[in-house]
Amino acid sequence: MALFIAGNAAYFSVKGIGLLFAGSFIPVIVMASSLELGKLFAVSLLYRKWHDMSRLLRYYLAAACVSLIGITSLGIFGFLTDAYQDTKTKVDYHQAEIDSTLSQNETLRKQIQIIQSTSNTSTEQAAESTNNYKDIYTQYETRQTNRIKQLNDRLEELDKAMSDLQASPGGIFTSKKKKIEQLKLEQQPERDELTKEVTSINQGIKQEYDKFLQKIDNLSASGDDIDVSDQVDPIYKKITTNEQQILVHKSAINSTDIGSFKFIADSFDVEIEQAVKWFIILIVVVFDPLAICLVIGYNMYVVTQQLNEKMAQQPDRQSMPTKMNNKNKRVIVLGRNKS
Repeated sequence: MALFIAGNAAYFSVKGIGLLFAGSFIPVIVMASSLELGKLFAVSLLYRKWHDMSRLLRYYLAAACVSLIGITSLGIFGFLTDAYQDTKTKVDYHQAEIDSTLSQNETLRKQIQIIQSTSNTSTEQAAESTNNYKDIYTQYETRQTNRIKQLNDRLEELDKAMSDLQASPGGIFTSKKKKIEQLKLEQQPERDELTKEVTSINQGIKQEYDKFLQKIDNLSASGDDIDVSDQVDPIYKKITTNEQQILVHKSAINSTDIGSFKFIADSFDVEIEQAVKWFIILIVVVFDPLAICLVIGYNMYVVTQQLNEKMAQQPDRQSMPTKMNNKNKRVIVLGRNKS
């Protein structure tokens, strides 16, 4: 059991350290594995030869073991954190899809309301629908106008750079005309692109304005009874399809192992990241120290068995006084032969 837990701790630690230094994954794995193996040997050596080794070596090995326990714990923390982040990334993706689909459904429902509102021939409702379309067009025109202003500002910056160069005095060994021609060549692609975009935006504004006028004309020419089912039914079908997609994403979230952490976080009224962090810390605090303690326990058992076998091979010690036997028993329990 001691070797099993220690092996698991070493595996998770080595994998975690390798993920921290993914650029040299294999060399880091080899290095961390050697350190983990050396730690187990050092712990066994310290227990068995504590009184036989020099004080300097004893303190160094003890400090090295404590440091390696810290390194192992950090490696386990990194491994578990990386595993959680993989799951959280998937959950965030599905949650983003759910939020986007819900927003899309809300927009579709507003479209249905607008379409249904146009079926009413009352002057007030017709005027309200007209205002809605007007607001949409006005917002679009404002955005495009701001974009054109940004493009024109950039063109003015290019013109200013050219004007500054033309107004600057020419050097003795440099050709001002050559600099101007070079600047024109450098600016020309950007100028063409800016002009092209301005033209495209203006055309788009005109097209949207024509659509706006067409919608107003349609509202004005609408009759008393308008059948909007042909327009509304496809939107309802789209909403139904989106709701089915939402259920699929929710099912994907429930299939992950983050649901239990969410329950724990809700129970203690904390963020889910906090719940996961403290849960991982609890595992880290117990994992490698428990493995080291079990390795020491295994050495205690082995040393005790060796002492018992040694005493069994020396029958003359069985006749020693009771006080001496009690002392030997105490030595066996401690797992060291101090006699």
